Parts: sequence; structure tokens; C-alpha cells
Amino acid sequence: MDAPNLEHIVVEDLTKMPNLQSLFITQAPRLRRVPPLPPLPELRTFIITTSGLVEVPNLSHVHDKTTSYLQAVDLEGNHIARLPPHALRIRADQVSLNYNLIEEVPAFAFKNAQISKLSFRGNAKLKRIDEQAFAGNLLLRQLDLSSTTITSLPTKGLEKLEILRIEKTPTLKYIPSIYEFQNLEKAYLTHHFHCCAFAFPERHDPARHALFETQLSIMAERCGHNRDGQAQSTPASRRRRQLEHTNGLKITSRGGAEGKTNGAWSSISKEESTEDGDDPPPLSISDEYVSDSGSFEDYEQGGFHEPVNDTRRGGAVFAECGNLSLSRRQVECTPQPDALNPCEDVMGWAWLRASVWFVVAAAVVGNLAVLLVLLSNHNELTVPRFLMCHLALADLFTGLYLFMLAVVDLRSYGEFFNYAYDWQYGVGCKIAGFLSVFSGQLSVFTLTIVTLERWFAITYAIYLERRISLASAAKIMIGGWVFSFIMAGLPLVGVSDYSSTSICLPVESEVVGDAIYQGSLFMTNALAFVTIVICYVQIYRSLGGGGESYGGRGAAAAAERKIANKMALLIGTDLLCWAPVAFFGVTALAGVPLVDVSHGKVLIVFFYPLNACANPFLYAILTKQYRRDLLTLIARSGRCNWVIEKYKLATTPPPTAHTHASTPGTMVPLVESSYRRSQSQMTKESNLEEGASALV
Repeated sequence: MDAPNLEHIVVEDLTKMPNLQSLFITQAPRLRRVPPLPPLPELRTFIITTSGLVEVPNLSHVHDKTTSYLQAVDLEGNHIARLPPHALRIRADQVSLNYNLIEEVPAFAFKNAQISKLSFRGNAKLKRIDEQAFAGNLLLRQLDLSSTTITSLPTKGLEKLEILRIEKTPTLKYIPSIYEFQNLEKAYLTHHFHCCAFAFPERHDPARHALFETQLSIMAERCGHNRDGQAQSTPASRRRRQLEHTNGLKITSRGGAEGKTNGAWSSISKEESTEDGDDPPPLSISDEYVSDSGSFEDYEQGGFHEPVNDTRRGGAVFAECGNLSLSRRQVECTPQPDALNPCEDVMGWAWLRASVWFVVAAAVVGNLAVLLVLLSNHNELTVPRFLMCHLALADLFTGLYLFMLAVVDLRSYGEFFNYAYDWQYGVGCKIAGFLSVFSGQLSVFTLTIVTLERWFAITYAIYLERRISLASAAKIMIGGWVFSFIMAGLPLVGVSDYSSTSICLPVESEVVGDAIYQGSLFMTNALAFVTIVICYVQIYRSLGGGGESYGGRGAAAAAERKIANKMALLIGTDLLCWAPVAFFGVTALAGVPLVDVSHGKVLIVFFYPLNACANPFLYAILTKQYRRDLLTLIARSGRCNWVIEKYKLATTPPPTAHTHASTPGTMVPLVESSYRRSQSQMTKESNLEEGASALV
């Protein structure tokens, strides 16, 4: 221990200690290599930790001509970058290569080895494991690949694996089928959707599941079982039977010499072969080893088991038919699917999958129509039109976000967990999440500015010089775009995360920064809603209440009610859009979520995009100004002239003294008298009507 000057070990001298059982070196930073060890028949533990090793020492000759085994090989915390061929061709209960610099596990790295527990935890540079890396290791029971950067997991050589650990490894894209791990009992993984794959093998790998069902039927028929797993009480079912190979598959059993399956599932595996010849003698472990570094503290002891009815030399397989169970094996898998990541498709329900396309069509088509008409009349650009263009663009982004979700749902229907990694951790989900937050914040900001602009125009109706200019509106909207961009960009730099759920919203709040970020989103929407409501109340009050400013005339009162109804409609759509999402978001943020992601998707489809669908119709398409702009655009195209003529005919007023020559001239003074009303009142009425038409 603590040997800063140790550089070399004369391994030949170790042969002078025939009873050597343990070799332990730690904190020897200058020890870079250890020569191949000679035969040491009594050696049980070989430990070199937190030193300067750059490659695994060759231990293949330690027990050359004996039936002994190594209880533990611990090489944790070194600088090992490579695994030399055959260096670990050993018989060992536990091998730890944790926290090294290994980048690749080559093919047949453990060929002819018998290792029960193998750990690569903490090798952050480990990206690739060859498909044949574990081939030839016939006793591997526990494997730990946590905190690495592997993207795939080979299955050759892992047929007898019982415990699999791949925690804190977000790079693992795809988990093999549960049928590739015939004895797997526990899996500690990183992603929820990998546990979904184990829970639904028929959807994860339909071809492999169909093969399993076929073999299960054959086995049930030959063993005299029915499909419920109940053995028929006949002498033939109770006696030992010989099952012939079927399509290269065989039935094996483990856990006891009597041939019982030690669980609920009989293993079905491809026929294995080895170059070793005869089986090695059985192993037994009498002492318990626990590494000082804690490498194996979580491992169960007793990794070696005597092979039962092993047929690696070829031949038939025997099993106790009466003890075979045909039920599907259940694997204890973590992390379990939760409220944020359930085992379901992006949309979840069939009716929701169909509905989202109607919402997408309304949002995209409506806002594109507004942008097309308003931008085509750029020569008549006013502040309301300028703001309306920004609002339509923001709502269009919401439609694009829903469109991306709908497309992914359509492509991954029925097997989303096979696509979950590429979607949630890919660029697509980040773009969708960015569009969602950006469009939501920009839409809320623009709605608030439009409302303030209408309120300002009505309040200062007679002061034309106090109206918001186009240049001022442009500066305000630049600020809105910057604010929205920052809020949408924060999850991309580590504040909350778009990849926490399949709908790509920053809903997970594990740290204080995430909670502050999400709370700021809710507070922004709440402040905007309160501002809009106050402004509309002030606008309504400016009408004088009950048409008093118009002298109580019935026509004016009817116009007032029309404006008030439209204001109520606009406020109502805002409330329906923001209130449900904000309410359930705040409760989740407070730690008492009242709705999970499965039901929250209803909010995402029907309430969250409500403004994106309603705004283009309420603020543009259904207004007279929009119809006039649309007809202007049609007139420029030179087509559909009959539509323009019909519109002119419908909007032409009846003849008056001003418009018809035969009308008596004495009516002119009456018309002139109508202009004697206060200029400010007329301007206010005009602004009120304009405000109602362009609500925001």
C-alpha cells in the first residue's frame, strides 16, 4: 500500500511462495505493467488498484494444471486502455475492471474463460463491445456496464446471465430481446423504455416472440402439457423424457441435478459448442470476498453452479416434463415505467391519435392563411397587422410541434420503445421541444402587446401622436423574440430537459434550477393573462356601460354588446388554453401531480394549442379587414372576379342624398349634422371596432 516508487515486480520470485493466496497492491502510480504471472496454485485474490497499470496482466497460467480458481481479480482505478488476448483466460468468481480507460472490448476477449461476475463500471470511454466479446465464457452470471458509453449490447455468451447492470448509460440505444437472455432475473438499466421492451417482448421483437411461441407449442405437445402450463397426470408426464432437438433449439434446465427449472420458465436456447472438450470439475466457494473499493459489494456470492445435463458435446437433452412451466418469465427491471414515461405510444389512445391531425390542420392552415394575406399586403402594413403577423407565426410553430409528435406517433405505432432513444435523445425531440416553448412564450408575449396596443389606442384616441409607432412595435417584438429564444434555449444547455418524456416538454424538475425555470414559465403566462383581462375590462368600461356614451341608442347598445361578447370570447379562449396546463403544471411542480403524462397528452392536444387554432380565426380570418385584404389579393391575381363583384354588391349601401341624383338636396344638412359629433368620440368608436376585430 502507498508505494510511489514501485515500478517492477519480479514475478518469478513468486514461485518461491507456493502457498501464496493473495497479492494486493494499491496506490503505486509508477507501476505500469506486470509480467505474466507464473503458476500459483493457491492464489485466490489478485488486486492492483489505483495504480498506473496500462494493460491487464496476463493471468492465464496462474492455474494451468490445477482445478483451482481465482476468487477475485480487482484492477479498479488504473489506466488500463486495452485487454490483451487471453490475458483473462482464467477461472474466477469476480473480475473488476472498473474506472479505467478501456475504449473497446475486442472479440473473444474472454474465450475459454470461466468468469461468474464481470464489471466494467465507470469506463467512460468504453463505446464498443464486439459482438463476440463474451463468446466462449460459459459461466457469466452477472455483468456490470454502468457509467459507460456503449450504444449496443451483444448477446453471444450471455445466455446464462442472471443479473445485468447498465445504469447511468444514456447512450445505450437498443436493448436485446428478453429471449436472448434465457436466465435473466434482474436488470438495472438507464431508460424506462428498455424495461418496457422486457415487459412487452411480443412488440419489442415480434419475430423472436413468434419463434418462442412455436417452440413453446412443440414443447407443450411433446411433454403432454396444455397451454395453461398444467401437466397432465399421466405416467408419461412424470417420468424422465428425452426431447429431440427441434430446428437447432433445445431445452435445458438449471438449478439442481434433478432437472427442475428453478423458476417459472424453461430455457430455450440455441445449441452451444465449445473447443474445450470435457467439462471442468464443479467449483465451490467457501470464503467471501469484498473489495476494499466496494466493487463487488452489490454482487451476490456463489457465482459458480455445476452444469446440469450439459450437452455441449452434442446429444439429446433431458428434462423433467412434469416440472416444466410454460408461463412467460418475468424479469425484475428498473427503472420501472412511471408517470412521465409510461409504456405507450406518443399519443397513447387511438382517438387522440386521430384528433391531433385535425388540430394540426387547423393550426397550420389557419395561420398560414393569415400570413399569406397579411404579408401580401405589405404596402399597407400597420401596427396591428405587424403584430398579427408575429402572432400567426408563433401559433404556426405550435402547429409544427404537434405535427412532429403526430408523425413520430404514426411511425412508431405499437412499438415506440424501439424508437424511443432515437426520438427522445435525438435532434428531433430537441427541435420539437424548442418549438413548443418558443411558440408558447412568443404567442403569449404577442397577445399581451396587441392587447396593450388596442387599450392604448382607445385610451388616447384623440392624441394621434401618442399612438405606438411601427418602429416602436418592432423594437418591442425584437425583445419578445429574444426573451422567447432564451426561455426555449435553456433546456438545451442543461436547465431542465426536453428528453425527459416522449412529448418533449421540460416537465422534469430534479434540481432547484429546473423548478425555478418551470415556475418562471407559469408565472409569465399568469402575468400575461392578468394583463389581458385588465386591459379588456378597461376597454369595456370605456364604452360607458349600457351605451350611455352613445346616448342610449339601441343600435349603439347592440354594437357595444357585440364588442363585449367578442372580448369575452377572446378572454375565454386564453383562459381555456392556459389555465388547465398551468394548474396541472403548478401542482406537479409542487410535488403533488394530479395528472400523469398519459392523461396530460389530452391537455397538450386539446387545450395547449387552443390559441394556435382559434387566434387566426378570431383575430383575422373572421374580421372585415381580413376579408378586404383577401379580396385585394384575389383581385391582384386576376382570377375569381365573380367573388369580388358579389362582395361589392353585398356591401354596397342603399341610395342616399350623397349617392343618388334624384334624392332631394334638402337631405344634405341632415347628413352634415351627423358630422357634428365630437371628433374624439368618432375616433374612439373606430378604435373600439378595430380593437374588437383584431383582439389580442
